[in-house]
Amino acid sequence: MNKIESVEPYEAFINRETLNRWSGIVRVWSEPKSAVGGATVVDEIQRPLQVTVTGEQKDMYGSLSQRAWISYGKGKEGWVLFQALTKK
Repeated sequence: MNKIESVEPYEAFINRETLNRWSGIVRVWSEPKSAVGGATVVDEIQRPLQVTVTGEQKDMYGSLSQRAWISYGKGKEGWVLFQALTKK
């Protein structure tokens, strides 16, 4: 299993470029794994948005972030692919 780390909260964006590259949708997942692994899509982000990152799932070597735990909107939260984010 890949390591999940709490991080000092920081602001990030899901920008228009990312949305365009990913067919207009960034999926928010219930768990830091794929649908095959048992995660479900809890939301779909379809517009640019500022989010707060409070956790990161690292790769199996612990050096690169693969997924991020985000909070956004009014109490919404979940996991997104780290490549969907642009740091502020």
